Order: sequence, then C-alpha cells, then structure tokens
Amino acid sequence: MLVAMVNLDKWNALPKYYQNVLEQAGHYANNWMMAKYDAVNPMALRKLLASGAKLHAFPPTVMEASLKAAKELHAEVAATNANFKKVYESLTAFSNNGYQWFQVAEVGYDNFMARHSQS
Repeated sequence: MLVAMVNLDKWNALPKYYQNVLEQAGHYANNWMMAKYDAVNPMALRKLLASGAKLHAFPPTVMEASLKAAKELHAEVAATNANFKKVYESLTAFSNNGYQWFQVAEVGYDNFMARHSQS
C-alpha cells in the first residue's frame, strides 16, 4: 500500500477538483504498484530459485524477538513524538482489525492453494 502525507491546511486550500485529481492519482499509483508487484515477483522468485537460492521462513523465535524490538522502539518514539503516536495508534488499530478479516477471508484459501500448487 502506498502512503502519501499532505499538510492539512494546504490540502484544504486546494480546490475540490485538485483534491479529487490527487486522490485519483493516488488510487491509480497504488493499484499500478500492487499489480506490478503481483505480476513480476513470481518470475523474480523463480529466477532466484533456479539460480540455487533456498527459501526459509524466519524461525518463530526470530519473529517474536523482531516484533518485541519493533514494539519497544515504537513505544519509545511515541513517548516523545505526539504526531508519531497518533499515526501509530491509528495504524495499529486499523491493522489489528484487518488481521482478523484476512485470517477468515484469505489465509485459509492461500494456504490451501499453496499446498495444491506443488502437486
């Protein structure tokens, strides 16, 4: 997902037409980026694998330690930066809400298809 930040006063000063143009440009750029990512990454992965690369998931201990370190850093920055705290809390709430949906809507199907694409 692409993210753009715009000064609210400057945004509000723009004519509605320009606000709409910027919004549509953002939607277009995000859709293009995601489509390109989805289209070229499988080919890039096949190329890496054909060259001998081995894929390994990070062990759960590494994932847990990374999450813990990230949360500690975020808390440290949020304690001294009100703007970061506001954005971080909003993003965290949004993400946490989304994970439950993706568990139901996407993860099961993706795991099923990944298992069957090997056969």
